[in-house]
Amino acid sequence: MNMKKHTNKGFTLIELLMVIAIIGILAGILIPTVGAVKKQANVAASKAQLSNYVNAMQLFKGEYSYFPLVTGTSDSDEIDLSSESLEFIKTLSARDPSSSNAGVSFGGNRRQIAFYSFSESEFLLKADGTISTDQLADRFNNTQIFIVVDTDGNGSITPSGPDAGEGTIRSSVSAYVGSNPSDASNPTYKLWD
Repeated sequence: MNMKKHTNKGFTLIELLMVIAIIGILAGILIPTVGAVKKQANVAASKAQLSNYVNAMQLFKGEYSYFPLVTGTSDSDEIDLSSESLEFIKTLSARDPSSSNAGVSFGGNRRQIAFYSFSESEFLLKADGTISTDQLADRFNNTQIFIVVDTDGNGSITPSGPDAGEGTIRSSVSAYVGSNPSDASNPTYKLWD
């Protein structure tokens, strides 16, 4: 009798464990990197959002010769969008997001000009998954957005918030995002950085 011996060519247990270990090491290296890249992309998108707000403020000033929603005449004034979002939205979009009425005159926008059209991604996402159309937020769902305006006309602003940093900035209007008291993991950032 002639018995042929069949040998199965396959991977040994050691070889499989080595491949799994290498995949685990590579995943351990890549996962934090992907998270950091995603965070930087969200910061960049949020800075673009702030830049659009600044441009809308400058367009408003070009039309009416004054900035909306500022009351002071000192060096600079800050608009706190965590508490003044609705007025900011109404003034720059010339519409009330809580109603279907278009062409509403708010905040000195007498001609009802839409200087900015707010997108859904710029509003606060509530815990229940609905969007709050009367509260602005950045890509991290942080509502601590501040617009700094030169109210004395000297071409410079001095932000006063704790997250704004020190010093004077050569600009008539700029913006920054402060720390979120409900989520300390959210980054703070400034347009002038």
